[in-house]
Amino acid sequence: MTALLSPDGEPGAPRGDRAGELRAAAERLDRRIAAACAAAGRPRADVTTVAVTKTFPASDVEAWYLATGLVDVGEAREQELRAKRAALAGLPVRWHFLGRLQANKARAVGRSADVVHSVDRDALLPLLSRGAAERDAPLGVFVQVSLDGDPARAGVPPAELHRLADAVAATAALTLRGLMAVAPRGAEPAAAFGQLAELAAAVRERHPHARDLSAGMSGDLEAAVAHGATHLRVGSALFGVRPPLDR
Repeated sequence: MTALLSPDGEPGAPRGDRAGELRAAAERLDRRIAAACAAAGRPRADVTTVAVTKTFPASDVEAWYLATGLVDVGEAREQELRAKRAALAGLPVRWHFLGRLQANKARAVGRSADVVHSVDRDALLPLLSRGAAERDAPLGVFVQVSLDGDPARAGVPPAELHRLADAVAATAALTLRGLMAVAPRGAEPAAAFGQLAELAAAVRERHPHARDLSAGMSGDLEAAVAHGATHLRVGSALFGVRPPLDR
């Protein structure tokens, strides 16, 4: 395996106790998810944890994998995703891109990611497709929906959702996985995720294979599981307080 890299590209090594910390955090999180699944009458195996490691070093990704055996890792910046994927090429990790996607980074994200959770406009599709084709691997896509219509935040308005979902499904090298959303600030998570579940059900009527739902983070995962989330994007509950973002 190549040398481990921190988010800014510098070599790094995990503290000796880091794997133990991550194992304990993963066990606490698993108990929360299992309880939420039991309350919702769902199998625990229905829910995937995407470990959000943005700004944490690649050594934490390796320690997470060695401590838990789980393979789904999420990044929010293209350059960080690319650096960590290169540094950890020997690990069987599945890389998820979670951040707001800029057009000038979309082709590179298509090359580096296995799954993208934040597609919210048509202009991204040919760029992601080209990147995925260069890697000769299909790219899973979640369409991000805006639940509050705030133009300052990412997400396609619900009125445009079906058109964009159809476009993803028709684009070479892309596979429509389902929908993603973030509960709006100040909103009741249960109400927000209930709205998302209704939108997801409507999309599945047109695209039966789009069964996944990316919803819920450290603070609201129980509400997300209750409304059908299959992928939880969890950072602070696993890795602790996030280091400052280098600009």
